[in-house]
Order: sequence, then structure tokens, then C-alpha cells
Amino acid sequence: MKQLKEIIQFILAIYFGFITLIGFLVLYPGFAITLSNPKWYKYGHKLRKLWGRWLFLGGFIWVKQIEEKKFDKKAAYVITPNHTSKLDIVTLTVKLNINFNFMAKIELARVPIFGIFFRTIDIAVDRKNVRHSALAYQRACNQLIKEKRSMVIFPEGTIPGNTPKLGRFKDGAFKLAIETQTDILPVTIIKNWEILPDNGKFRFRPGKVYQYVHEPISTKGLTTNDITSLKEKVQHLIANKLNEYGYNQ
Repeated sequence: MKQLKEIIQFILAIYFGFITLIGFLVLYPGFAITLSNPKWYKYGHKLRKLWGRWLFLGGFIWVKQIEEKKFDKKAAYVITPNHTSKLDIVTLTVKLNINFNFMAKIELARVPIFGIFFRTIDIAVDRKNVRHSALAYQRACNQLIKEKRSMVIFPEGTIPGNTPKLGRFKDGAFKLAIETQTDILPVTIIKNWEILPDNGKFRFRPGKVYQYVHEPISTKGLTTNDITSLKEKVQHLIANKLNEYGYNQ
């Protein structure tokens, strides 16, 4: 029975990969145009939302977003979700209805075809290159302060091997938030890892995802001495929400 289930999920993964590629190729001319000029990036973001909706529809994925408290969707935030699956980027893009982009490792910019986002609208960071990291950090600061556009940074840095348990949070997102005096917007994503696991196996299954948007946390008046306490506060917040759903035990 287990073997049959894995075969079905493998076939579904092939199907999901196919609709992912088809949707991207259909929209690629639009991506190429809107991502060719920073002034048009907001349209590229809207196209990315459209692509995500196509994946939800074709993959029979239902995402319920729960907002702990209404927040100003025109303000800039450093958004700090837990990282459980490659599907996290899609659910955030489609359901979190504010203008934002992602900051992540340079390897994503080197992915054939799909890397177009991390070569343009998103910010890729080469942690092994001090100069490149500094330039990426400055670009993120300018975006938050001058452009008033939010930034998603996964504080775990990567998808932990023991998902859904949280990995260790890194300082980067919290340092950026404090130094730019930008509010933190924590997000807990639940069950993406069951739909599209990142465990080395090529598997997929339809399902329902919960995306919990916590109340923003102010960084006003905080200094770099507060990075650790802010980081721990956000990690505990997300861990507690996972615990409510029976995970992260």
C-alpha cells in the first residue's frame, strides 16, 4: 500500500512539474518584458501571482490565509516566514497581498530559466563574497527605506532537514529590520511540506495549506544589541503556532 502511494505521488509530481513549466513558458514573454526594467517590477510581481494561481488551480492546492490582526498593506515590512518547501514562495506570493520580493542565496539566480527572478526583481546574496553581500544588503536597505517595498527573508536560511521543526534562525533579517527601523511581519506556513516535500524524493500531492500572518512587530527604537531578543521572539512566535497545529514537537 505504501509503495502504491509513493508511485501515485511520483506520478502527481511529474504532472505538477509539467503544469509548472507550461505556466512559466506561457508567461515568460511577459516576465522578460516586465523584469527588464526596475520601474516595471511591480507588474512582474503581478505576473508571478498569476503563475502561482495557475499552480494552485492545476495542483488542487487550497491555501487559507489567517491574519492575526489587520495591518497596513501599504507599509514596508521585513517578512520572516518559516521555510518548509519550495512551495513557500508560491503561497506567499499569491496570498500575501502586499508588494514585496525575496532575498535569498545566490544559487537561486543560477537556476536555468527560473533564475530570472533572482537576477532581477529578487535579491540574490553570495555569502562567500563580502563585497557582493554588502551590495545586496545595501540594495535591500534602499528598497525598504526609499521604495517602501517589503522584503521576504527566510530566517532559517534554507529548508531544514527535520521540517516541520524549525531550524536555527540567523541574524540577517533582524539586523536589516532594526537598522532600517522596519517592522517585522512574521508568517507561519503550515502543511506545504506535506504537499511538496523537500526530502530528496520527487513527490507531490494535492492538499490544503494554512498561512498564518502574525501581528507586525515594531523595531522602533531597537538597536543591534536587540537582534538576539527580536530573533528569539519571532522564532518562539512561529514555533508556538506550529505547536498549536500539532507540529514542531
